[in-house]
Amino acid sequence: MNIKRNCIFLLDKEKGKPDAKLRYRIKWNGNTVAFNIGYRIDIDKWIPDAQRCKNNTTNGPKKVHSSIINREIQRFEDISEEVFYMFEQENIIPSAEEFRKEMNIKLGKIVEKDKNFFDCYTEFIISEGKDKSWTEATYKKHRTIKKHMRNFAPKLEFSDLTEKGLQMLVDYLLNLKNEDTGEVKLRNTTIKKDINILKWFLRWATAKGYNKETSFIDFNPKLKIVPKKIIFLDWNELMKVYNTPIPESKNYLKRVKDKFLFCCFTSLRYSDMENLKWADVFDDYIEITSIKTNDPLKIELNKYSKEILGRYEKVDKYVFPRISNQKMNNYMKELGEICEINTMETIIYYQGNNRIEDTVPKYELLTTHTGRRTFICNAIMLGISPNIVMKWTGHADYNAMRPYIDIADRAKKEAMNLFNK
Repeated sequence: MNIKRNCIFLLDKEKGKPDAKLRYRIKWNGNTVAFNIGYRIDIDKWIPDAQRCKNNTTNGPKKVHSSIINREIQRFEDISEEVFYMFEQENIIPSAEEFRKEMNIKLGKIVEKDKNFFDCYTEFIISEGKDKSWTEATYKKHRTIKKHMRNFAPKLEFSDLTEKGLQMLVDYLLNLKNEDTGEVKLRNTTIKKDINILKWFLRWATAKGYNKETSFIDFNPKLKIVPKKIIFLDWNELMKVYNTPIPESKNYLKRVKDKFLFCCFTSLRYSDMENLKWADVFDDYIEITSIKTNDPLKIELNKYSKEILGRYEKVDKYVFPRISNQKMNNYMKELGEICEINTMETIIYYQGNNRIEDTVPKYELLTTHTGRRTFICNAIMLGISPNIVMKWTGHADYNAMRPYIDIADRAKKEAMNLFNK
């Protein structure tokens, strides 16, 4: 959520006086609040456009130096942005009273009450999100687990998260139902991820001194897990997508196809492909800093990726027209169906103790991340050293490449078995 607001510093002028009170007025969604900054400003020493005092001047009856006043102005600006950011992460549009209260707490005018579990989680999301430059996906993960925690126990305290309390949370998640269908909502793999996300917050809270209950460190829920199947396109399927023309009635899929193929031929994540700028593109390579990991990457271009780039003109700073990840994922299924990527795939997972097998055509499983997986699997099967592939993908841990190497080894074995026929 992004709250649109109008923030301005104003002089509250009084007839016949050469100076005026300085106020900070904030408007949003029909709400207005104003704060007295605490200084009087000489009217002829105020710069309305900059909303600052003229440098090296003194103001008001007390002759306060402009540097002191301007620092206070900046403090009010920073705090108001922090308060708006807090409400945005909570998906809340605050009332004037709620906003004023949070501002006054941050300004030190109100003594802050002891933080509860959810206050600390909000602080964690705001501070760590800014410091670590989280993506929207990371924010969403933490907002989701925080929502689960609030529904699980609205008055939750850190001391409740003993081993027994954590197991109760797992049991709650295992029985969480879809409101529309009444069916169990979460897979075991999702619950395991949610617990790990919660542990991330609890480690931070422990380091901050907010949390004294450390049962979470050794807590490992006993959940049946099947390793996630890596969905990728083999070379023939990749060429099928590359060569299949898009019908004019589905013209919107042409750009989706180009963006997906570009990931398949460069290893880029969706976020990095969306953020790719012409300034990052050179004759024979692209050079980016990955949004997810902040790693600098240099990726050489091949004939396929060059051809795709050649279809776009430098009319904007971004190479490709932008589209949301969710919409792109929806279009990916449509693209895969048109290209007849219909090999049947069986996906196995657990919900509680129930083993579930879903067999669907591969196109139903395609997502933006399939492009990156397609690049890695095909690169290794083409005989390119994993160490070189890791330089393109930015993988720092060889273990992260292990599943892809295993796929390549199985493919080699199946290829060799063709001689036995």
